[in-house]
Amino acid sequence: MNIFKTFETYLKEPLSILRDNFFQIISLQTGNIFENKPSMNVNLMKNKTQITVINNEKLYNLLSLVTHRAKLKEKEIKEKKNESA
Repeated sequence: MNIFKTFETYLKEPLSILRDNFFQIISLQTGNIFENKPSMNVNLMKNKTQITVINNEKLYNLLSLVTHRAKLKEKEIKEKKNESA
């Protein structure tokens, strides 16, 4: 299973947690990368979803890009609805 494709699919779903709540991606870089292995943690809270990426800047950049693209698509859809109304 490809985690990046899974994340894109997750963002495409019309889930209220993504539509109605705050979505945040955080990157943490720690001192010694050999002692602290790269990891990712997802926290679903009442009013927001937070993904914390530790010691993996490439993954953080990818997730941020996918999120940005999803927001742009959503904005385009809203603009088209407003134009047709």
